[in-house]
Amino acid sequence: MAANQGDDMRVGSATVAIASAALLLGSAGIAQQTPTDADLEREVMEDALRLERLIAGTTPCLGEVPGAVPTRSKGGQPPAIPGCTFREPFRWPLGAGPEMVVIPAGRYRMGCVSNDSDCQDWEKPVREVTISAPFALSVHEVTFEEYDRFADRGQYVDVARGKAADEGWGRGTRPVINVSWHEAREYTRWLSWQTGAEYRLPTEAEWEYAARAGTSTKYTWGDEVGVNRANCDSFFCADQWAYTAPVGSFAPNGFGLHDMHGNVWEWVQDCWNGNHARAPKDGSGRLRGDCVLGVLRGGSWDDIPTVVRAARRSMATAYTRDHTIGFRVARTLVP
Repeated sequence: MAANQGDDMRVGSATVAIASAALLLGSAGIAQQTPTDADLEREVMEDALRLERLIAGTTPCLGEVPGAVPTRSKGGQPPAIPGCTFREPFRWPLGAGPEMVVIPAGRYRMGCVSNDSDCQDWEKPVREVTISAPFALSVHEVTFEEYDRFADRGQYVDVARGKAADEGWGRGTRPVINVSWHEAREYTRWLSWQTGAEYRLPTEAEWEYAARAGTSTKYTWGDEVGVNRANCDSFFCADQWAYTAPVGSFAPNGFGLHDMHGNVWEWVQDCWNGNHARAPKDGSGRLRGDCVLGVLRGGSWDDIPTVVRAARRSMATAYTRDHTIGFRVARTLVP
């Protein structure tokens, strides 16, 4: 009983502190007599509530949810609910990180399982990989809107360079492009600091597992690219986008992830190795090999269908910035 009272006092104190800060910010908005006072105050209180829930350890996907059957986690960590989505509040300024979805633990066959003429040597040999614990992956590729908040902080990105170039195609909810592997990693470090959680790039094995979402076909939906299912070379894919598409323009896969095929290539955590021969079977990243080169997965808006298959791999130097390359982020749930 005493422990429960202590927890209540801790959460209660946090609530009072957050509410007090929110009241001060809200009062400041009222004092300015701007037309958006009510909206500002509501946003402040909503952010305060999200922060309170995080401090209390009740983020819905990471705690008990009525009616849900959670997976069990290790080390006393709260269970993670597969398929549940969440966003975690920032320390400052007010806001939250990318929308994340919990990916369940499981096993799959990694590599070119179709064993046909599309297969490349660097997609072999096929091997069984076990993802022993759930993890979270961003529902969408990181957008310009999300990345610009990080780039605006200045201390993390080459100030002389400024924000990542959008090639004149638009920013907002389009996937960020022209970001190197090193810059993508800096963004994950910034997210970790902002949220107090462990954000990172996904491993290559995690990425393919999430892209397949329980399937063994070339694409999540089957072995043919079809019509308007992904943003790749429009002559073959018959999509409406000449360049990048706003994230979420196409249907999600079975894990709730958008754009795992096409739109932009995505950096992953691993160093480049020329095949899967000695790849870990536990889903961890390959941090040995040619670490001048980073691994890219998923293909882009500029690629033919065979290049946007789930098994396809590519590489680029870790300092490469290109208008076909972006990334998405992962979050560790079980230490």
